[in-house]
Order: sequence, then C-alpha cells, then structure tokens
Amino acid sequence: MASGFRIQKIAIEGFKGFTTRQEIGLDECHAFLLGQNGNGKSSIVEAIRWGLFGSIRRRNEIVANRDYSGRCHVEITLVREGKVWHLRRTLIKGSSGGSDAELTDDQGGEHPIRNIMPQLDSAEAGEGMHIIFAPQSTPLRRQPEDLSPFERTVFNHLGLAHPRALLSQLDGFLETQEFGETNLADKLTEARRNIDGDISQLEHQRDDIVGSPPWGSSPAPSIAESENKVREIIKKTTGNPPDEAFSGLSLGALIDEAEDVLENRRSQDLGELEKEMEEIVERRERLEEFLGIQEEIETQQSRVRDKQSELDDTLEDMSLDELQNRVKEKRAAVDAEDLRRQIAETATDWLHRNEENSVSCPVCETTHSRKDLAVLLQQIIDKPSDATTSELNQLEAKLKQVEDLKREVQSFKGDLDKLEQEAETIKAHIDSDDTKELPERIKECSDHEASIKEQIDGSEDRLNEIGRRLSNLREEDRFHDIRKRLASIKQSRKRFEGVEKAYQDLVAFGESVRSIRQAVEICLRERLENDIPQVSDNLSKVFASLTRHPWYDRLAIVKDKLPKLELQVASSHDPSGRGYPTDVLNGQSESALELVPYFAFSQTDDAPTEVYLVLLDDPTRAFDEEHTEILVERLAELGNHVQLVVASQETSRFRSLLPKNFQPADYVIVEPNQWTHSDGPQLTIERDESCQT
Repeated sequence: MASGFRIQKIAIEGFKGFTTRQEIGLDECHAFLLGQNGNGKSSIVEAIRWGLFGSIRRRNEIVANRDYSGRCHVEITLVREGKVWHLRRTLIKGSSGGSDAELTDDQGGEHPIRNIMPQLDSAEAGEGMHIIFAPQSTPLRRQPEDLSPFERTVFNHLGLAHPRALLSQLDGFLETQEFGETNLADKLTEARRNIDGDISQLEHQRDDIVGSPPWGSSPAPSIAESENKVREIIKKTTGNPPDEAFSGLSLGALIDEAEDVLENRRSQDLGELEKEMEEIVERRERLEEFLGIQEEIETQQSRVRDKQSELDDTLEDMSLDELQNRVKEKRAAVDAEDLRRQIAETATDWLHRNEENSVSCPVCETTHSRKDLAVLLQQIIDKPSDATTSELNQLEAKLKQVEDLKREVQSFKGDLDKLEQEAETIKAHIDSDDTKELPERIKECSDHEASIKEQIDGSEDRLNEIGRRLSNLREEDRFHDIRKRLASIKQSRKRFEGVEKAYQDLVAFGESVRSIRQAVEICLRERLENDIPQVSDNLSKVFASLTRHPWYDRLAIVKDKLPKLELQVASSHDPSGRGYPTDVLNGQSESALELVPYFAFSQTDDAPTEVYLVLLDDPTRAFDEEHTEILVERLAELGNHVQLVVASQETSRFRSLLPKNFQPADYVIVEPNQWTHSDGPQLTIERDESCQT
C-alpha cells in the first residue's frame, strides 16, 4: 500500500448531527459507514471533508449543531510513515462555514497545512465526494480554474498539471494582455489625435497673429522686449518709471498692472473734467429752464390781458351784476306778457261759453258788453311779443359770453400763478447775477461746456491710444504663450513617441507570449495524443468492470478537442469506432462513470498524484444488486492502494459482500443508529482485533 496519509482516528463535536464529543477509531483501516438514512452517516462523511478542507457543500450551509451550545470542531488524527499528525478545525463563532485549522506533529509543533499537505484536493463523485490529498515535490501555487474535476484528475495522473496550469495561466495573461493592448491602442490613438490637434490649433492661432502682427512691421519681439514696452507705458502714464513692486512680474501680470494704472489715470484725468462738465450742464439747463418759464409767463400775461379786454368790451361799461339784473327784468316782462296772454285766452274760452250780451268780468266783476270784451281780449292775445323775446335772447347770449370770458380769464390767471411759483422755485437755485441777461449767461455756459468736452475728448483719445497699445501687448503676450505651449507640446510629443515605442515593445512581448502559448499547447497536445490512448484503455477497463454494459464498454477522450479533455463512450462491438456523449448511459452507468477516474488512477503506486483517501457517500445510488457486488469487488482492488471511507444504506448487501472481498483485519464497520436531537447518533463500531496496518 502507498505510504501516504491514513486516518487513525476521528473526533466530532457539535458538527451537524453530532452534539457531545464522539470518537471513531479507524486505526488506518478502511471504514464502512452502514445504516439507514437520517442516523448520521453523512454527518461523518462531511465531518471528514470539512476537517480536511474547511469547505461546505452548499453555499450558506449550516455546519454547527443548533441544539448544542458548545464549540463546533472536528479532529482528525493522521499517520504517514509512522509519524502522527493532529488536524483540528474549529468553526469561527457567528459563521456558517468559516473556520480556523491547526495542524500539529506528535511533538506538539504547529505547521501550516500546505507545507505538510501541499496537494490537497477534492472532486465530486455522485452524491458524495472523492477526497484526494497527497504530497508533491513541486506543488502548484494555483490550480487551473478552467478544468473540471475529471480533467484535473487526468492531468495530475499524467504529470501534466503544470503545463496545463501554465496554459491556463497563459490564457488568462493573454486575455489581460489583449485587453491591455486594445485599451492602450485606443488611448494612444486618442492621445496622438489630441496632441496633433493641439499643435495644429496652436500653430493656426500663432499664424493668425503673425498674419496681422500687433508689433507692426518690426520683427517679432522677445518676451523681454514686450515687457519693456509695458514698463514704458506705465512710465508714460504715471510720469514715473515702474517701482520695485513691478519687478519679477510676468508679462501678463505687467499688462494687468498697466491696465490698472491706465484706469486710475483715466479716473483722475477725466473725473474732474466730467464733474465740471456735469455742473456746467446743470447750470445751463436751469438757466434755459428759467428763461423758458419767463417766456411762458409773458405769453400767459398777454393772454390774460387780451381775454380781460375782450370781457370789458363785451360788458360795454356795464358790470356783470347790472347785466344779470337787466336779463332778470327782461325775463320777468316776457313772463308777464305770456301770463296775460294765457289769461286772455282762458277768458275768451269762458266768454264763448257764455251767450249773454253783457257779461261780468270774472276777475273784477265789471260789466262789459260781450262784444267789447271779446274785442279787448283778442287784442291782448294778438299783441306781438317778438321784440321783447328777442331782447331777452340777446341779453342772455351776452350774459353767457361774459361768464365764459370771465372763466377763461380766471383759468389764465391760475396758470399764470403756477408759472410764477415755478419760476420762483427755479430762481431759488440760480445766482442772482445769472438772472440778469439770461441769453448771454446761457451762451457763456454753452461755450464753457464745449471747451470742457474738447478737453475730455482729447484726454480720452490719448488714453484710448494707450489702451490700444496695451491691447496689442496683450496679443503679444498671447503670442508668447502660444509659442511656449507649442514648444511644451512638441516636447511632449517626443516623449509620447517613446511611449509609442514602449507600446510596440509590449505588443511584441504579447506576440512572444502567444508564440510560447502556442508552443506549450502544441507540446501538451502531442504529449496528450501520445498518452491518452493508454489513459482511455485504463478508463475503459475500469468502466467495463464497474458497469458490465452489454454495448458501451469503452471510454475515449476526443483527440480533436485536445487539450480539452472531453469524455465519450464507445463500443468495441461497433466496427465504425464512433463515440457518443455520456448522456446516452443509464442511471447506473452514469453513477459508475463518475467513479472511474479514481479507481483507474489510484491503482498505480508510481502515479504522479498519489491518492491516499477515497471518501464515498452513497456510491451505490441507482445500482442494482449485481452492480453493487461489482462496486465492492472494485473497492477491494482499490483498497490495496488507498484508504477507503464508504457510507451506504445498503447494510445487508455490504455485510454479506465485505467478508468475501476484504480481509477482516482490513476494515471496520461503523453503524450510526438511534439518533436524537440532544445526544446525536449512537455509534456501533465493529472491528477485527487484528485491524492494524
């Protein structure tokens, strides 16, 4: 038997179905865990797996027994070449699977697990797990991530795990390399476009300035020459050369200072003139306003006089009261005549109603002849009244005209009063001397105003000329800045050319890695093409012996897919030699297929990956009685090379088959039963007294 690690004892406490501490002594023998489901067989299998690897089968799986208040831990005592090792794994509080592992030798010295068991691996097989752990002289720091458990087993068996891992790592590197190359190429292209675009834009701006140079027909100035121009402007503006405060300033800062000096000078020179201009304009406008109001007053006085004269002419030496009395008297006379006529008309009507020749006056009762009275009444009625009415109309029309004229005179006088008040208000803000000879004073103000404006215009022209020179110098500063930026960007372009050269070296390096990857793949494929037939034969023998399938009795790895290891089933009875996907198998054969690599590769003592423990949980799933018997026979062969830990609910079958295939001293039977929440399972351990490796 290979001289690898073997389990001597297992102690379980607080793990899954176990509560209080229980120990299972194997004494390096094979262990068969038999019994009905639900009594703790799988808890023992998972305890060994968790103790070795610290991993759980399902994400967020709870490994701690919920009814146990103590710590959850598993201890595995291992033996190799007579030396004892103790592996203790304890669940971290509050975690569903995280754990701390401690490996000590028989002297109590602690060692990192990977130093003692550098090649610790596991692979799925059916409902349980095949557990493999074995030392290697040069272990891989990192297993290939793109391999199935079957592929890892085959590559380890062939001693090709390193080249296959190298190929996987080269693929990962090249994926990163190609992404980097593409990403860098895009960035370099963008950077080159930006640099060339900036240079082109700056050259265009520089050429625009040179095409219409702000320095005139002379050669382009240096920065020092432009700075001297600014200092001369400051000197001319202030009358003094720039002091030390201006030393050390950049051209742009000097121009800023010169503009501030110019603005101060503008405020100083123009401020007083503009203030004086404002005062003289205000004085002129007031005089003009006062003159205008005086002219309006004179006009209004003339209107009052004319309207008063018209009123006096209309009255014709009468007063308004006299005219009103005459109108009143004339209206009374007209009213009396109208009343007398109405009385005469009424009396005539009364006379017509009385037929007597002599009648009495209805008013004075004087007797009159009817005829005479009728004549008299008719004379009254027929008396003309036009003259009196006409006189009344004329008097009334004259009265209305007089009243209208009087109102107009009063209105004109009111307007005149307002103008005179306004004139007094303005006069209060005018010097008394200015109120005399107003036209001459206004002309003097206009002449003074024109003189000040001429001074302002002259000063503004001079200051604006300085401003234009500063504007040209600002353009010169922009020209100098463009030249500096151009020089800097062109220098950056030279450095960028070095970056592009480094990128080309990176691409060349990537091509070299691709060539290496291709060479590794070719060599690996050649090696696989040479070794795979023997591997396929070994697999086929185990597969045929496990399944005894009437047709599919061969396993083959597809050569066209190398170095990818794709497994197919075939038949030695089929002359075409065609292969088929493994899903054509029935349930029993599929279950057996998952066990094939471990039976095949664990039977050679010189295998590059030494398998020292095979852990199977319910390997007889979907097996009939015949295939269970075949499995136990194969397990007996496998047991010559490795230690077996097998869990099965086929208690009667295994009890009848084990003595036929194993020596009594080579195995123990562990039967968990009577499991309870508080105490966990009770373990019955059956062993031969001579069970010792």
